[in-house]
Amino acid sequence: MTERDAPLWSGRFSTPPAPEAHALGRSLDFDVRLASVDVDASIAHVRALQDAGLLDVGEAAALEEALAAVGDDIAEGRFTFHDADEDVHSAIERGVTDRLGDLGAKLHAGRSRNDLVVTDLRLWLLASGRRIDGLIVALVEGLIARAREHADTVMPGVTHARLAQPVTLGHHLLAHAWALRRDLERLREWSVRASTSALGAGATATSTLGLDPDMTAARLGMHRAFDNSIDAVSDRDFVQEFLAVTAIAATHLSRVAADLARFTDESLGWARLDEAYSTGSSMMPQKRNPDTLELVRGKAARVGADFAALAALLQGLPLGYHRDLQEDKEPAFDAAETIELVLPALAGAVATVHFDPAAMRAACDAEGLYATDLAEALVRAGVPFRDAHRRTGELLKRLDGEGRRLVDLTDAEWKEFGVADGMEMLDPDRSVEARTIAGGPSPASVRHQAEALERALAERPTT
Repeated sequence: MTERDAPLWSGRFSTPPAPEAHALGRSLDFDVRLASVDVDASIAHVRALQDAGLLDVGEAAALEEALAAVGDDIAEGRFTFHDADEDVHSAIERGVTDRLGDLGAKLHAGRSRNDLVVTDLRLWLLASGRRIDGLIVALVEGLIARAREHADTVMPGVTHARLAQPVTLGHHLLAHAWALRRDLERLREWSVRASTSALGAGATATSTLGLDPDMTAARLGMHRAFDNSIDAVSDRDFVQEFLAVTAIAATHLSRVAADLARFTDESLGWARLDEAYSTGSSMMPQKRNPDTLELVRGKAARVGADFAALAALLQGLPLGYHRDLQEDKEPAFDAAETIELVLPALAGAVATVHFDPAAMRAACDAEGLYATDLAEALVRAGVPFRDAHRRTGELLKRLDGEGRRLVDLTDAEWKEFGVADGMEMLDPDRSVEARTIAGGPSPASVRHQAEALERALAERPTT
């Protein structure tokens, strides 16, 4: 191992790390993802060194050029990593030093891997957050479009996975869209807090070199510099919050997938998944399996586990940097990349699923769906709700025992019950149109909700 191949910290040591210790500590296999943002952060640091009078114009330009060249080599697969490279940060610095000799050795002045790594990770997650934001918007727009198509399509609403009351398919789809809109809000709020540069914090106590962290943050396009150097290098709440936001979003995506899987179940027959988002069976020729939807559901568990892993890692750590924090990256990378993989597939499934309005309307023949409408008709006639609830339940129980249905009631029986237009109330269109409250399932409400969501998307601040 040459002097330049030795770890940055090797001066205090007389022997190199044991191979097994080096293997345990090496993070290059996963933190190589940070290469491009590490180059950006290093260039911002070079300019800070120049501002502080520690580099002249020519030296700064040479370092920036070398950093850009190393970044290009890594991106295009030309860079040769060495076995001694602990991580992408040391590999990039070695690459610069290989090109520039002693000038390259000036790059690390006034910084530690502690403040560099956390800044890199913030930059990487912010970029991922912007991509995720765009993908969620695309899914919300797809749900809005399908909801507009089916603003008048009646279907049974359910509670406890049992038939409850008539709703519209448009209303059901927009329920998912509203949840995803909240995910967008959480993502934006997270990004405001996460856009903080740690460069200048050093290992834990800044430096004596006259660097300007605020200017460095501005050069990186971040909102602010750190407020406290110990907090800057030791806290990972920005990663934990990102994982919380993505775990919640993944849960919402899993619910969309679960509904589509249920709707496309042959025993229900309310929809048919497009072949492009289905798979077959290796044994059963007839199968059209909703694997895309099942994988979306499964990935939610994975993202939730990423959050749990980081939460367990962080609890109880004293202030300051600890090598435990190296383990923050894999769950962060995994969650981000999983969500970015899931969203386009689910958006495609939503855009192409074939709904069957006739089958949904036929399912609305279940008379129990109108029990609440009957009870509320009694309430409008002055009957206390508890009495109306009991009388409606007793009527349904009696008819069930007699092998009859509500449609079998005579005009006299309806009059005795207390509802003159009972037969007319057993209609899904009337049921949903009667629910004129904002946020309800009526076609008018669905269209109003769609417009409100479109305005919210158009007016929202960007991440």
